[in-house]
Amino acid sequence: MAPDFSLSPEQAAEFERAGMLHIPNFFPRRTMADMAARIWANLSARFGIDRARRETWTKERPAQFQALIESGAFDGLAPGLHTIADAFLGEDAWEPPSHICLPLVTFPSGGWDVPHTMWHIDQPPEDTIARPQIVRVFVLLEQVGAKGGGTCYVEGSHRVIADRAAALRQRLRSAEVKDVLKQDAWFAALFSAQAGNRESRFMSDGGLAWSVPVRVKETVGEPGDVYVMHPAMLHTAAPNGLDMPRMMLGQSLVSREMPEM
Repeated sequence: MAPDFSLSPEQAAEFERAGMLHIPNFFPRRTMADMAARIWANLSARFGIDRARRETWTKERPAQFQALIESGAFDGLAPGLHTIADAFLGEDAWEPPSHICLPLVTFPSGGWDVPHTMWHIDQPPEDTIARPQIVRVFVLLEQVGAKGGGTCYVEGSHRVIADRAAALRQRLRSAEVKDVLKQDAWFAALFSAQAGNRESRFMSDGGLAWSVPVRVKETVGEPGDVYVMHPAMLHTAAPNGLDMPRMMLGQSLVSREMPEM
């Protein structure tokens, strides 16, 4: 049965303000545990990774899960993703995905800090940020704690990027965004390895860029939690500084009206 979900006015306002909406307890924990077990079995068969033996965790970011995806391991999430797509893109106004969900796994790598590289967006901002034409969904299969490899994102950055694109009268692509944002001191420091106490500066303090409050946050939470991300949100992969792997799924949901990139 699909989770019962509709976007409340408060959630819509939060998504427009922050560019990310956290929906706790969206999928059942039992379903998450079963899907996580499928990933662990796949990792064991391909790489000899044993959940109970940390010395076998030799791949920091395992990839190439095509066979597992095509086996239908995550198809049970389709009804829930359908309700999210209806809420954010319009009822039945989106293209059904050809395959359901990509595993996002990050094993512990030691220390953690706010990343300064690989910041990007998924799609140039549109005329309105309230009704995007693509959203990115993250599904937490297991608990993800702070500094545990959850995707880092800059809350409010979608608004900054949309503002800059309007001021410049151009559709900023991901490769162009960083050069534009570097004109602001806070973003210039974020993209630099030399920024002192990064956690304090970018996460605790945050900043103000072109009058928009910005702050680095992480996708953290419990099994079954979902995050829905605006396509013009600045985000990046993060290291895993905890003693357990980050185990999530990612899915893009795309409007039928989305223009060619």
